[in-house]
Amino acid sequence: MTTEVIWTRARASRKGPRPAHSLDDIARAAVALADAKGLAAVSIRAVAAELGAGAASLYRYIASKTDLHDLMVDRVAAEYDLPAEPTGDWVADLTLVAERGRAAYRRHPWAAQLSAEASWGPRVQDYLEFLLAALEPTGLDIPERVDFVALLNNWVANFAQHEGQPPDGDAAAARAAHLASIAADPSRPHLAGAMAALLRADPADAHPDLLFRRGLDRLFHGIAPG
Repeated sequence: MTTEVIWTRARASRKGPRPAHSLDDIARAAVALADAKGLAAVSIRAVAAELGAGAASLYRYIASKTDLHDLMVDRVAAEYDLPAEPTGDWVADLTLVAERGRAAYRRHPWAAQLSAEASWGPRVQDYLEFLLAALEPTGLDIPERVDFVALLNNWVANFAQHEGQPPDGDAAAARAAHLASIAADPSRPHLAGAMAALLRADPADAHPDLLFRRGLDRLFHGIAPG
């Protein structure tokens, strides 16, 4: 079993004959398969079939499903399409990254499951370089910037994962009734008060876009409290 990540093997293989399918071809096919059928459907054989090829033809680069997952994460990172350099306005730069990340995770819900363990391909490295540079004006040192990048990534992925589709009418009504019962229960007064306040609030205030921006504001406040 190889102990090298796919990016190392790909660099070492550049001098050989050109393969029938590029890593980008393989990554696009794997992402399309996961989007259509779920992550469990992704395998070397299934991706080869998507490309109209035999599984053996992919083995020049692809040694395992982990390789496919690394390619997929890097392909999703390319969708962020970030500028070459940050603007110097760290709030605007990080907001751009967060919004594009939210959109990417909504298009590819499976990506959050893979990102934490993936080896860093060139697009992921570009993404991380942009974020670390964007955070420079905050005055955070390198370990603090790395910590914040991880916090932001996890928060965006978690938010996107839990957006989903709104429940149907019956399910929404049942949930509202349950929350009303919590609001009326004096045995947990703090929770009851919080639920009562939520039930009185304007539903427009709970729009996912507003919740997302408020969450970002709170994260950013932790870097530069005002």
